[in-house]
Amino acid sequence: MKIIVACILLSCAVSALAAQPRSLQDDFKEFEALIPADAIQSVVTKYYIIDGETRNFVKYLKGAQFRKVWDQVFTHPITKDVLEYLASKDVDPTSLINQLADLLGLPHVQPTIANIHSRSLLGLYNEIVRLLPLDKFEALLNDKLENSEDFQELYQKITSIDYKVVEDFVTNSAEIQDFVQRLRNYKIPVDVLVEGVTQFFGWTY
Repeated sequence: MKIIVACILLSCAVSALAAQPRSLQDDFKEFEALIPADAIQSVVTKYYIIDGETRNFVKYLKGAQFRKVWDQVFTHPITKDVLEYLASKDVDPTSLINQLADLLGLPHVQPTIANIHSRSLLGLYNEIVRLLPLDKFEALLNDKLENSEDFQELYQKITSIDYKVVEDFVTNSAEIQDFVQRLRNYKIPVDVLVEGVTQFFGWTY
């Protein structure tokens, strides 16, 4: 579940402006301010219109198979624990997640407390990556890890997750394995992304 925790964390950590005094909510607003949401939406719409791979993948995301992935991930104890922790810090961890749920016709999550000629899903992925100010994300992340106590606490919370439990969960879920394999088949660099996340959080087993 390297990929799952990463997605949750990034979708929240992507929810991000900091002033004094700083809080985790302020930290997330700074990250959110770096996301070119309108430009990304425009790219996604373009690819949905012109690219069959993208339309087929969206169809999969709206189908029963991915619904099982969604349900498994957001009912898992680790996922619930992270969402509840964020809610305890007055951060809404579900806003972006539920926007995606609405788009795909999936149930809401509630915490208990490339260029146009490449016309492929990989092309869509590459164009979105190029839109993201990754150098600014890295600089802001380093700043938060050095200067924000709340963000440091969140980082420690994530790094303390039992990675073996996560790994077993993902390995034993046929639906999640199918989802990951679909991304690999579309040449999305899933394994590279997962390795980067696991190294960042120091997850080993």
